[in-house]
Amino acid sequence: MGVKILGLTRGERRGLVFLVLAVLGFMPPVTWLANRLTPMVLGMPFLLFWQSLMILFTSLWIAMAYWTKERGDGR
Repeated sequence: MGVKILGLTRGERRGLVFLVLAVLGFMPPVTWLANRLTPMVLGMPFLLFWQSLMILFTSLWIAMAYWTKERGDGR
């Protein structure tokens, strides 16, 4: 059995890192930096491209959070 820090197992802590990445990508400081019209990517303004990319990454990061939690807890 692993050492618990803040009441979380090692797998839960690793999973939490992926979930925090998913949330930070949509937060205002990051979206303010992406709010530009000039760099068009795939015919979209950069903010629209960023939001689409973050939706894709969020689904991947949540899947990785689930897998690391399950593997880290030894289930």
